[in-house]
Amino acid sequence: MATISSSSEHIKQLHNSNISSIKAYAESNGASTIPSNYHSLKEQHDDTNHDDELAASIPIIDFSLLTSDDPQIHSKVVHQLAEACAQWGFFMLTNHGIPENLMEELLSKSREFHDLPAEEKAKFGDNGDPFSPIRHGTSFHPPAEDVHYWRDFLKVLTSPVFNFPHKPSGYREVGFEYSRKITVVARKLIQGISESLGLESNSIIESSGFDSGSQIMAVNLYPPCPQPHLALGLPSHSDVGFLTFLIQNGIGGLQVKHKGKWVNVNPLPNSLVVNIGDQLEAVSNGRYASVTQSNPQQQGHKD
Repeated sequence: MATISSSSEHIKQLHNSNISSIKAYAESNGASTIPSNYHSLKEQHDDTNHDDELAASIPIIDFSLLTSDDPQIHSKVVHQLAEACAQWGFFMLTNHGIPENLMEELLSKSREFHDLPAEEKAKFGDNGDPFSPIRHGTSFHPPAEDVHYWRDFLKVLTSPVFNFPHKPSGYREVGFEYSRKITVVARKLIQGISESLGLESNSIIESSGFDSGSQIMAVNLYPPCPQPHLALGLPSHSDVGFLTFLIQNGIGGLQVKHKGKWVNVNPLPNSLVVNIGDQLEAVSNGRYASVTQSNPQQQGHKD
């Protein structure tokens, strides 16, 4: 990446600018500094509040065993699921049945979307309405922010009515297939969680209106940041829904908070990272608390 020197006047202009795409800004400016209103990392996640050793203890749930017809095997994994939800609020899910090539194609097409010309993505520009079926934008929620975050996103409402961009070619079809398969995984997981709470397997499914509920696919892009020690890709937050399923592209960057320590999440190959959301915390009467997560910036991008 090329670097340029920046005068104080230029920095002032950067602070006042309205950046509609971090990717476009990073590629067009080649700057060695970032605008001051993107200085979102006030306190770094230093070694005193960070624990890499805990990463080895992140729970792993084998989906194929959770869905086993053997009652003993199934019961054992339901117990493991209960511990993961209660103690961590998230876990890695292996052997989930979603083909690896489908996940790779989804990531590939997502990168292609972010590489589309600005005028193509502008058709889905974020108008501030969180209920828009397709939204492309930047940061977290700019209208309510004093500082912004080093992220571009695509958010798509994929259920109960399926919406998806028609470009790049084939993206909509890949998105539809992934959405269909992740719904099957989500249903089985929620059934297992329901059992882990001492309920019938379909209790939460039926009481929550799962089949008519919302499913949102978010595609995040974190472009290379020239000052990663100053910027966050996303602020510390919990997710609002029942469950969040995450695919990472191998670069990493996700951290979760466990017992007051930030833990780096390095997913196993072809696994899904599953986060407990606020709605599931409410449904479980607080037994399964939603997990706090963050995305510190790196000098490289990730999805």
